[in-house]
Amino acid sequence: MNPLKSRTIIPLLFFSCFLFQLVTAQDPPKAPVLMTFEREEVDLAEFQRVYQKNNGGAEAVKEHTVDQYREYLDLYVNFKRKVFAAEDQGIHETESFKNEFGTYKKQLVEPYMSAKEVEDRLIQEAYERSKLLVSASHILISVGKDALPSDTLTAFTKALAIKDSLANQRVDFATMASRHSQDPSAKTNAGELGFFGVFDMVYPFENAAYETAVGQVSDPVRTVYGYHVVKVNERIENQGKKKAAHIIIRIGDRYSAKDSAQAEEKILELYQKVQAGGDFAQLAQQFSDDPQTAPKGGDLGMMRLLPEMETQKLNLAEGEVSKPFKTKFGLHLLKVTEVEKSGDFESSQANLKQRISRDSRSKLGQEALLNRIKNESGYREYADNLAKFSKDLPSQFATGAWKPDSTQEDLYQLPLFEVKGKETVLIQDMIDHYLDNRRKFSRLPANQQAAQVVKNDFVKSWLLAYEEEQLPKKNPEFRHLLKEYRDGIMLFTLMEDKVWKKAVEDTTGLQEYYQAHQDSFFAEESMDLREYRCTSDSIAKAVYELLVAKANDDTIDSLLNQQSSLNVRILTLNYEKGKSDISEDVFTKEIGYIREPREENGYYLIQVIAEKFPAGIKLFDKAKSEVITKYQDHLEKEWLKELEQKYPVTIHEEVFSQLFQ
Repeated sequence: MNPLKSRTIIPLLFFSCFLFQLVTAQDPPKAPVLMTFEREEVDLAEFQRVYQKNNGGAEAVKEHTVDQYREYLDLYVNFKRKVFAAEDQGIHETESFKNEFGTYKKQLVEPYMSAKEVEDRLIQEAYERSKLLVSASHILISVGKDALPSDTLTAFTKALAIKDSLANQRVDFATMASRHSQDPSAKTNAGELGFFGVFDMVYPFENAAYETAVGQVSDPVRTVYGYHVVKVNERIENQGKKKAAHIIIRIGDRYSAKDSAQAEEKILELYQKVQAGGDFAQLAQQFSDDPQTAPKGGDLGMMRLLPEMETQKLNLAEGEVSKPFKTKFGLHLLKVTEVEKSGDFESSQANLKQRISRDSRSKLGQEALLNRIKNESGYREYADNLAKFSKDLPSQFATGAWKPDSTQEDLYQLPLFEVKGKETVLIQDMIDHYLDNRRKFSRLPANQQAAQVVKNDFVKSWLLAYEEEQLPKKNPEFRHLLKEYRDGIMLFTLMEDKVWKKAVEDTTGLQEYYQAHQDSFFAEESMDLREYRCTSDSIAKAVYELLVAKANDDTIDSLLNQQSSLNVRILTLNYEKGKSDISEDVFTKEIGYIREPREENGYYLIQVIAEKFPAGIKLFDKAKSEVITKYQDHLEKEWLKELEQKYPVTIHEEVFSQLFQ
């Protein structure tokens, strides 16, 4: 279940060179056999699937010719032979392959391991909520998320009584919040939270805020903090996400304003300067008493602010500055510096999906997935056996320090749950999970709920692994994709060994190939240009003057790259006549010729002719990259001849003809 290390390759990039997807040998033939190898048959339907997938789809291939199908068939046959060779070499059994394939498999599994209908609903819900902002107040009755049932019930009962009092209008909300809320801020804000939007609050609280009518009070809602009674004060249209900056004048001996009168005088003077066109960011740097934001021109980013500040921000358009206002921290001016408008549903989907994955609501999708797996697998739990196990657990279990009792072996062998078609899962299996994850279970509830927490975590882990194991059997698309990556990694390894790396490392073979095929490496007249790429016109002129004065590259580098190593980049490039954008008149110049500076591709360029080469066969060193490429092609062709002998194929032409009818 642990993540595996991987080598960074992209098998699909390799396949794009060969223009095909992979065959799945697990599928029983349901169509006439198109080709027969000694170890495998490929039917017509399978070949059509990969051909269409790699050639634009069924509609796109309707006009394809016999020659196009034949060319692809040859590529496909060669591909299959390479896969057979990789399997015979045992690449799929090596540890490096297993690690790499395991990593890719985990990535491929992710899209299939979700309850899509729940995910889609949550995305749509978040998008609709993103259009509104809610102003709400709350009363919190604290209770820990792992509290005993009796403590949880006590908190719920108190929250319900508060809700009933509010519903019957016995007392106003602000008074009840000041008296009873266990949110420390309630003493000063009477429970008022200001405006907030989707994702700003924990999901259960957000639900209450968006689903309760304006002016009404919700039923008690449970979050990780306890029970909340939520009153919705107002809902307004969301104008977009606003970035803000502020200036704050604080009061006290440490600050320039020693009392409220001085603070008011200073903030009013700053407001007048802003109104007269003063630069807000500069004024914040000079005068704001916020040491965190002042150096950044008062920038607060797009984070959620104090309720009073959020209210001001809400009423400001981009570029507008508030009048002076007060919070418990001091006197402020607030400016909205940027407004990020909400996009349409299509453009918002990806971002909403990502935010949901980091939010507590993501658990809803996982719960739905686990419930689906349970239903499909015939999951059956033995709750009585878990109760027996948890009944006399010592306190060490909740700290991760518990060790199994050798006298309890019979208890540990009792079934915990079972699924159809699999062995019954025992309590001992859950214990093994606990022992393997001691650090994870070092802070469990100090009561019988501890065993329940471990059981839930174990069941989730086991069911997800079980579903992953079943995916290739249940989902043909996933099965094809998995086979594609398996064969792709094997082929990459084999091609690297047989062709790519061999062409580079076999220096003798490379030289022999060059000598035998020199005519393939003919070149027109060419020259090496020493290029000086400069970041500005003034630097380019300085380089030009130094070159005219016969200065060497070390001198140019030391004089002009002192302040920035990027001022001048020096490199040598070869240009062939008729095959480059160098004008032909430059080829008439002598070695040492200096072209005057000119602007090109965002930099200033000076070129010096370093060396000239007449037309003819390229020297090996000049042609080496081409030699390697051609030698790789040669090695592959020779290897394919061997594979043709080793893995013969029969093409059933009468079936092949059905492809383009």
